[in-house]
Amino acid sequence: MNQNLPQDLDRESLNQLSKQELVEIIIEQSKVIGELQKTVLELQQEIERLKSQQRFRQQNLI
Repeated sequence: MNQNLPQDLDRESLNQLSKQELVEIIIEQSKVIGELQKTVLELQQEIERLKSQQRFRQQNLI
């Protein structure tokens, strides 16, 4: 995020920003959200892969 923008995004701080600065914040947050969603999906897939491996191992032990 832009170094000139406030770190605390409370209402008072946001009210002091220009429209362009607010748009910049929204765009940056959108990018971060997209990255986080990708990470969550990858982790969910990894969890399912591990669960499948565990079920396979348990079936072979019986």
